[in-house]
Amino acid sequence: MMKPSRDLLAWLGFSLFMLALPLVLGGGYYLNTLVFVAIYALPAIGLCLLVGYCGQLSISHSAFFAIGAYTSAVLSVRFGVSPWFALALAMLLSAVVALFIGWVVLRLRGHYLAIATLSFTIIVEVLIKELPSLTGGLQGLSGIPRLSIAGAPVATDQAFYWLVWPIMLACLWLVLNLARSRIGRVFRAIREGEAVTGLLGVDVRRYKILAFVLSSMLASLGGSLYAHFVTFVSPAAGSVMFAIDIILVLAFGGFDRVWGAMLGVFALTYLNEYAVAFADYKRMVFGIALIGIMWFFPTGLLPGLAGYGRAALRRVRGC
Repeated sequence: MMKPSRDLLAWLGFSLFMLALPLVLGGGYYLNTLVFVAIYALPAIGLCLLVGYCGQLSISHSAFFAIGAYTSAVLSVRFGVSPWFALALAMLLSAVVALFIGWVVLRLRGHYLAIATLSFTIIVEVLIKELPSLTGGLQGLSGIPRLSIAGAPVATDQAFYWLVWPIMLACLWLVLNLARSRIGRVFRAIREGEAVTGLLGVDVRRYKILAFVLSSMLASLGGSLYAHFVTFVSPAAGSVMFAIDIILVLAFGGFDRVWGAMLGVFALTYLNEYAVAFADYKRMVFGIALIGIMWFFPTGLLPGLAGYGRAALRRVRGC
């Protein structure tokens, strides 16, 4: 009999723990924050797939988060489309946009790719602000209907928790399986050396676009869920600062570790909550932290510290 993989056991344990938490916490602040953890985890694990596994540095995931949020919001509020159908259309639109953007910019590498995707994020942010008749402009868009099941709106934090966490956990399992599949192995080969991978007969560009589209759809899904939970969206959802926050999540937990991305989401979400009193300096501190982590720990803070710990342990044993 084949033994279950370590990822499967970890995923099952994590899933059971998270789905049982509302029975312990009830409602309130912590449950509400955990809903946001699940929402922000979607663009984070998507970016982990693109950056950590495929090696393509993108600063566009806040843009796709905003595309998901605003497409769902505009279709629901302005055109009366069912929220679930609006969510599906938002993901489809994000896939089409990501396919086009990926086809254009994924010829670039490294910092050039980062600058190109950053430009796309700025364009999306400007469009949101400059189309007030559609998006609400700087004032944002309110009155977004909640998702419903069998005609009953998912109106409470606890009800939305039991909706969003199964969705996020299913996406997490999809990414974990994809990372261990043949496609995941190709992604890692591209990260290690595009030229060599191409010489082996792999259509490198096609796989890079696939990673970009999949990760962008996860970000879009997170944006749509955010819109229907908060029932309000503003240009901050697609800002460059939010894009940096997502990258900081990976920098904390490890760029090529899906579980590290999850840990980073927990840490940064709660840190953002507790750092409200230092709002004037929070962005500056986060920016300095990101530069420091990427300079000293290019694979991520936790993997870097773990590496130092293992090296120190070997030295102690060698003494």
